[in-house]
Amino acid sequence: MNILLRSLNLKHLASFYAEVKYILLFYVFGDFFTTMYALQYGFEENSILSFVIENFGIWSLLTLKCSFLGLVYYNYLAIKSSDSKWLNFFWSASKKSIITVGAFLVLNNLLVIYGSYSLIQFIRVILI
Repeated sequence: MNILLRSLNLKHLASFYAEVKYILLFYVFGDFFTTMYALQYGFEENSILSFVIENFGIWSLLTLKCSFLGLVYYNYLAIKSSDSKWLNFFWSASKKSIITVGAFLVLNNLLVIYGSYSLIQFIRVILI
């Protein structure tokens, strides 16, 4: 209950936004909009996301990403309420990992749009 009350605090929301602005830029909006555009040139390689998009529409992808952001916010509140340096390190590493994945997804989608190939396909060719 205590974490629910804290989650409604505007101060916490503002500090959360400052922490996750690049997650919003790359993972949520960047990947969503480039995926939406790239689907005109290819298909979604992730079978789970492909199923969701096919059955519920492209906007369901944004809903999933916002739901994930809700989980990130819950973890943010839990981690910031503790005094553990280990948990603060975990938050920083998690945040940077999500940003990196988001940037990779945006780059992959841009390559599909402008290069007519996927970075994931390119990596598969190199590894095989």
